[in-house]
Amino acid sequence: MRPTAEVAVVGAGITGLATAYELLRRGVDVRVFEVARPGAGQSAGRTRIFRHAHRRLELVERAVESHALWEQWEQELGSPLLGREGMLLTGPTAADVAGLLEEAGTPGRLLDEREQAEALPILSPPGGLALLDELGGSTDVAAAIRLLAGALGERLVLAEVFAVDPGEPAVVETSEGIWEAGRAVLCAGAGIGSLAPELGIPVTLSCHARATFRVRDPALAGRLPALQEQSGSYGEIVYAAAFPGEPLYGVGIAGDDADVPLGASADPLVERIVAYVRQALPGLDPEPAGVRLCVPTDLPESPDRFEVWSRGSVLALAGDNLFKFAPWLGRMLAAAACGEREPEGLVPAR
Repeated sequence: MRPTAEVAVVGAGITGLATAYELLRRGVDVRVFEVARPGAGQSAGRTRIFRHAHRRLELVERAVESHALWEQWEQELGSPLLGREGMLLTGPTAADVAGLLEEAGTPGRLLDEREQAEALPILSPPGGLALLDELGGSTDVAAAIRLLAGALGERLVLAEVFAVDPGEPAVVETSEGIWEAGRAVLCAGAGIGSLAPELGIPVTLSCHARATFRVRDPALAGRLPALQEQSGSYGEIVYAAAFPGEPLYGVGIAGDDADVPLGASADPLVERIVAYVRQALPGLDPEPAGVRLCVPTDLPESPDRFEVWSRGSVLALAGDNLFKFAPWLGRMLAAAACGEREPEGLVPAR
């Protein structure tokens, strides 16, 4: 006799946990399979940026909906998860993005250089106007993962998944036995291609680095907005966010040359981050307090993008920069697993 579940979710990163939590709220018998500690893969770390500031209205509106769902999680799980410090966007798109925020009904205002220095005291403003996304901020990654995993309890199975057969029912072969499920949802991050090779998911893998720096003035802990520095004035396009409640600030490089091939040294990326911090963020100690490496799953064309593949009883999600959209993605995937709707971003079957 094989153990069974109505829905099997593979991967306990933020999107897998969000999907399983939504299924649990619906009363569905769900199991989540994770080979390591929940959130140890692409969802690892202490902080992520939550932002409404995107260049497409569709993404701004999705962020507005996601923000409301994050607040619902905070009420249900009994803990703050989103920071309300704001998020500062510099660069030539600031005014246009401010218009999109206004159209979507979420607050944002343009700041001159003096106001930028007041809002983010660790920054040497790069010149020009910047947008303060007032409801943006730093997400408490560790709290979100811990609380969602805790809500699932014994429904979270620590096991390696070797294969998923998209038959009827789905068969999930794991190190803790062979399971059957009415539907399987794959949120396996960098491992998505090997779990479902027949779906032909065109994910490109590389290595990305984020460095952590100490804030020179510890009194600023918990008060610093997140940052998207897109002016190019200091030679890099950068994203950065505070660690919730700690005098630490994480900084990473964005753009086409922000990653290195798997197996190559990440030291050149870290050196570029340090050089940027020395110029643009004088309020940080430029000696890194730590470095975190991750493997993003990039789809063709653009970041902030996801797609869903479907075959038989299996749904598979792939994409990058999705942490902020996690509760929205979880609700969408749970509804699709329950047969209530077609998932958004569905790739037509080949």
